[in-house]
Amino acid sequence: MNAHNHSGRTPDQSHDDGFAAGIIADDNATAATACVIYCIDLEDPAASYISANCAGLLGVPAREIRLKSANWWWDFVHPDDCAGLRSTCDPADWPSQAIIRQFRLRRHDGTWVHVLDHAMVTDTGPEGHRSVMGSMRALGSGSCDYETVQTPQNRTEFILDHVAEGVLVHDLAGRVIRHNAAAATIFDIDPARFEGWHPLGENYALVDEAGGPISIADHPVNTVARTGQPFEATILGICRKIGAGVTCWVRMQAIPAYHPVTGEFDSIVTSFCDISDVYTVEKAMAERETIYRQMFMHNPAIKLLIDPLSGRIHDANQAALTFYGYTHAQICQLKISEINVQSDDTVDAAINQTLQQGLARFSFHHRLANGEIRDVEVNSGSIKIHGREFLHSIIFDVTQRNQYAHQLEDANKELVEERQRLDEIIRGTNAGTWEWNIQTGDIRFNERWAEIIGYTLAELGTPSIQGWRNLCHPDDLENSDKLLTEHFEGRSTYFQCECRVRHKNGDWIWVLDRGKVFDWDADGRPLRMAGTHSDITPSKAIEEQIRQMALTDPLTGLANRHLFNDRLAQAIRLSERINQNVALLLLDLDWFKQVNDTYGHPVGDKLLIEIANFLRSRFRDADVVARLGGDEFAILLPAMGNPEEAQIPAARIIQEIGRPRMIDGNEITVGASIGISYCKGCECDADNLYRKADRALYLAKKGGRNTYRTIAAC
Repeated sequence: MNAHNHSGRTPDQSHDDGFAAGIIADDNATAATACVIYCIDLEDPAASYISANCAGLLGVPAREIRLKSANWWWDFVHPDDCAGLRSTCDPADWPSQAIIRQFRLRRHDGTWVHVLDHAMVTDTGPEGHRSVMGSMRALGSGSCDYETVQTPQNRTEFILDHVAEGVLVHDLAGRVIRHNAAAATIFDIDPARFEGWHPLGENYALVDEAGGPISIADHPVNTVARTGQPFEATILGICRKIGAGVTCWVRMQAIPAYHPVTGEFDSIVTSFCDISDVYTVEKAMAERETIYRQMFMHNPAIKLLIDPLSGRIHDANQAALTFYGYTHAQICQLKISEINVQSDDTVDAAINQTLQQGLARFSFHHRLANGEIRDVEVNSGSIKIHGREFLHSIIFDVTQRNQYAHQLEDANKELVEERQRLDEIIRGTNAGTWEWNIQTGDIRFNERWAEIIGYTLAELGTPSIQGWRNLCHPDDLENSDKLLTEHFEGRSTYFQCECRVRHKNGDWIWVLDRGKVFDWDADGRPLRMAGTHSDITPSKAIEEQIRQMALTDPLTGLANRHLFNDRLAQAIRLSERINQNVALLLLDLDWFKQVNDTYGHPVGDKLLIEIANFLRSRFRDADVVARLGGDEFAILLPAMGNPEEAQIPAARIIQEIGRPRMIDGNEITVGASIGISYCKGCECDADNLYRKADRALYLAKKGGRNTYRTIAAC
């Protein structure tokens, strides 16, 4: 077992360098009952924190604790325990990136408290900062007779029964033949029941980190018994009460043991430490970090995270990298003043305004990597991350909108000039005008009005209001009638409506219909109304283009997540009406991150575009292919007779994506993992269908990648 001792020392050596001294509390020590949770950011100590319970443990308020390193507690350590702790000071030396230690700390009142410290190294900080997360709880005070632990046997028994890590020794059938006190505590079982006990009984089971059950055959004890090889330390959950949701999270390992005389493999030793406190905090922080990163990185809006003190860009999402033309490393070396072409004083004033108000909006000019200047609208807000204040800026490129606005301003100036001469212009001008006798229904148009819809006045014959209604799009008539009624009833000073009119060539064109009642009878009823028609088809086309851009992925041109979710909901509703089936494929590229890390994001982007083009070419017009973000794609197959047939294109996709590609002179090889879910002859909602596909994708990844898994949604 010495080869698997966490400290790399034998039990005798552990005693000699202070291990036994480290677990003995001072006779006058006062044991606090508090449990302290802490997180030490190894790269940015200012972002570290400790729970307020440290006041109960050490008698010192949390704000007075200096969290300058992973060993923040070193100034409080009992002098006799220092030697035994020096070998564990560097987190890089911790086995499996985790450690469990016992030592004494000086309280504010001068007494000593004996503590148990659980700690592990994880990536939870911004930019993937390495952090040490841990929990520290007080143990009872007590003393020990050194004479009773001087023999190797007694010393081994003493160490085994006083370490915080649980230890079980099993025979080759899996029955427990030796245990220590910590094992009984962790399993929450009477120590007397351990004799001949088997850990695979009805009341106890193991689950993996995803919550999935671990089969009896894959239990660490059975794995070692079957292979004769050590089972490396892994985070597992011990379900203490099946069905009650009581789970103790441990870091468990198992090793084969051999008879000291015969050398035969005759038993298995499992060791496990309770990491529930640290694991729960780490999992919660990881989930929060994941949610934030997904919201930040995968959002199609351009986003920057700015340090207000230095003005440096702290982070940028993929949309920002695409817009500005920088890599992530390059943009994070810039200050916002190096992108914003306004003066430094203007930029500083904007930062201060945002800090003071919490939220502000600005119009700026930003310079791209290629030197191009773009008009942008910046919505900036103050947020705190790990105790630090940042500016979260959402940037919109309004260059085209401003250009169009300038065009509209120019057009409005021309209209003003036109109105000034309006009394001098005879009908026959190029303005589209109309006059309507509301009581009789007669209507008059000028030649320009007819030209807008591709006719001559002669071709229109005798105009009437009914003839106009016949040309107007049926879906727009209701709104037009509503706005007319509001004007007739005096609730609006003039009539204005955008509507579609049938052109002579069969197309629908957009017109802006404006008018006003000029004559009323004695009873207040409208008699005569006049107005104009303006062709706004070009502006509507621009609006449609902008709307289409909002629904597509800017890199690949595929549907984005918003459009995909809408089409998924439509497909499910349609399948219920026509009694057909829906299949959903979630595709994630294997080893794509290595491509970006090795060849750079431009090569990665070209790879994504090539794969997107391949996916687009392999499916029907009715199918929906979308990029959900990063290297994740989704394929929706609606109206399928047999949804299991989705496995056929999945296999083809995996084969095609797995072939080597030459991009910018580099041979690139990636794989694809696919999760498939489907609704077959049952009612199904979009969220459930997506969750099942996501679960299937996880299983495909876990199953070795470059494969697919299928789960029925109902």
